Amino acid sequence: MALSSIATFIQSRVEVKIRTDHSVIYVYRTEPNVVLKADSIWIDGVPYSTAPMAKDTSYHLHREHNIYQALGDNRCITRCLGLLEDDKGDAFALRLELAPKGNLRHVIRDTHKPPLMRRRLEMAAAFADCVEYLHSRRVIWGDLSTRNALVFDDNSLKICDFAGSALEHVYPEFGIHTYEPRYCPALPYDEVSQLSMLQRELSALGSAVYEITEWEVPYAHISDEEDIWGIVENGQRPAIANDNVARDIITRCWDYGYDSARAVAIDLAALSQRLRK
Repeated sequence: MALSSIATFIQSRVEVKIRTDHSVIYVYRTEPNVVLKADSIWIDGVPYSTAPMAKDTSYHLHREHNIYQALGDNRCITRCLGLLEDDKGDAFALRLELAPKGNLRHVIRDTHKPPLMRRRLEMAAAFADCVEYLHSRRVIWGDLSTRNALVFDDNSLKICDFAGSALEHVYPEFGIHTYEPRYCPALPYDEVSQLSMLQRELSALGSAVYEITEWEVPYAHISDEEDIWGIVENGQRPAIANDNVARDIITRCWDYGYDSARAVAIDLAALSQRLRK
């Protein structure tokens, strides 16, 4: 089927990287190393192809921009290159550096032969280090996931997507977009609500370690998110392979046995080092 004239025009000017219910991630063909995160595809000041559930976009973009500023320049954080506003001061897009290899979940999905376990442990430790840096800046991610870890040409990781993050004394609660069901504690909702933000975050970190070391998403055999919610609220955790050497670290995260991401990173790094011997 031939593209409409508008679709052809959009395609000639931008390349869409990801669409979600709440945002569109795209690059201008004239500036291919910069990603824009917006509620719509903006071309010459005109919005096209709005995300279906985009709402209060200016507030969420300003919030995320403020958190990027609080995080500062660090090797663990995707560089924010600025906030775009209209003449009324309403934000319509964030400018971010492009990750050439996409997000870590896509890398895991598309790499059918997993790296050696030692390498996977190194990746998990690097991920946990990034989370520790975030926490050192008084930010709790709130949407911790391999979806929001970007992979660069040297295989380094940087984390992104802080629209729902909490920032101490500024945004004391999470925003409306938080952990995906695969990364939620396997507990009834009423019990999850009793957990601290840090407990939820470190439990989600255990799920990231699971995904990296198992080389598949938690609950990989289930595609429907509503079905996953039901399983999670019934207390069923993802099954950890018997030969996964990170089993105890993952389980300890899920059991709220860690008090910091740094401790998780140290244990992962030590385990990786033992495999080198």
